Amino acid sequence: MEAIELHRYHEEFLAGIAKKQLLIAVNQKTGAALGYHERGWCAQQDPNVRWQRASGKAELLSYTVTRRAYSPDFPVPLVHGLVELEEGPRLVCRIETDAPESVQVGMALKAAFDDKGLIFRAARSRAASAARRKTARIDPNQNKPMAA
Repeated sequence: MEAIELHRYHEEFLAGIAKKQLLIAVNQKTGAALGYHERGWCAQQDPNVRWQRASGKAELLSYTVTRRAYSPDFPVPLVHGLVELEEGPRLVCRIETDAPESVQVGMALKAAFDDKGLIFRAARSRAASAARRKTARIDPNQNKPMAA
């Protein structure tokens, strides 16, 4: 089998994923995040580029649902999507969902990690998170959930 050579960009990105960190390349002079298509700086070893954590917030631009298994490690249905990070770069990724039919272009996503690497999940709204916290309170006297 032929060895695969990774570009420095890929090495940095994948090193972050191994640490459960979503990293993006940023031009220190302009503050602009550099996307995959803007890798010319790598060839020149540009000292003005640094890696930083991304917010993990993204918008779904496109997706596909695979219903035919290609690996036992990835059960179907499997959703892959093209997302645009809040900072600008775009990534192809796995989208974790129990309901592929609920996936929609334009939906807000949040980066997360599983045992296979980077995934994106539907982002929770603040109102929904607050409602879940409110209904999940425990009655300390009975060790049961309290009524809302």
